[in-house]
Amino acid sequence: MKCSGMLGTLALAVTASALAVSDILVAPACAMAEETATPLAVSPLSVEVRADGVDARLTAPSDRVEVGEAIPFVLTVAVARGIALSPPTIAESFGPFTTEAVSQSTQGTAEGSVFTCRFVARTYETGALETAPLEIAYTDATGATKTLTLAPARVEVMSIVGEAFDPAVFRDIKGPIDIATVSWWWWALTGTGLTAAAIAGWLLWRHRRAVAARSLPPHEWAMQSLAALELDGLVAKGQLHAYWVRLSDIVRQYIERRFEIAAPEQTTKEFLASVGNHPAIGAEHRHLLTDFLRAADMVKFAAHQPAATECARGLAAARGFVEDTTPVEGPAVPVSAPEEARP
Repeated sequence: MKCSGMLGTLALAVTASALAVSDILVAPACAMAEETATPLAVSPLSVEVRADGVDARLTAPSDRVEVGEAIPFVLTVAVARGIALSPPTIAESFGPFTTEAVSQSTQGTAEGSVFTCRFVARTYETGALETAPLEIAYTDATGATKTLTLAPARVEVMSIVGEAFDPAVFRDIKGPIDIATVSWWWWALTGTGLTAAAIAGWLLWRHRRAVAARSLPPHEWAMQSLAALELDGLVAKGQLHAYWVRLSDIVRQYIERRFEIAAPEQTTKEFLASVGNHPAIGAEHRHLLTDFLRAADMVKFAAHQPAATECARGLAAARGFVEDTTPVEGPAVPVSAPEEARP
């Protein structure tokens, strides 16, 4: 009853607020400027170091990318004759970036040889980020072992919203535009009513879902939620973004409730850090969660379009994780009846 009363009060308050605003906004309208945003300047990325007949270079097509966008890096190390190169290893963690699709090759030249390593890197952080430095080990003509350090490369990672949006492109109000009073009020009342009803319905649904979730153990709630997600058939409908948002949300909520990790607003990186510090979550499960949540982020933030089989594997991985981490109740310990007191 309290929830219904609160929702009704909220609907009336929203309606009153909208009507008050409509009194203030009599009829003026804004016209958009017919201007296009100037694209952000980008330039190829290149970092180089040279010494003792060794020339190492890391390149990429652009020094600006969007979050989640694949960055194709190429590392080339040219060495003169008589120098033996120890091929550098590209770690999975490349500073704030993660790497994939690493391929290597070595080709002989008239001057010596050229080692080439191609790999793709991504990140879900934003801002001015730097790759990890690369150590280039080699043995010179005298037999001495030496190391060159390739400095970090700086990459500007932008949010998907972009930096080009500028509120200043909207011009000032030009003047009043005649709008029929009846039409204005009718649309204001109709829109306000629909908005209030939608908000009230959403709050009521959320309240009922929260009450139902609290009444179930975390693993039972997660399994029911995963079954409901599968029955909704979002993958068959082509709603891949909605599918992965719900799937990752179920897994995160399960972890929060099962392991008592309060992290509703954390980014994936922060959430994984919280999981990594939890003593009850082993390395194997941490690795599984890392792959799972990064795959979900690829769909949610990088417009990745996974195949139906990949979606099915994601659902199976979520179920497997819940099953593996469900608390196991120990066997009941028989309690012997007390012996009767001897006379």
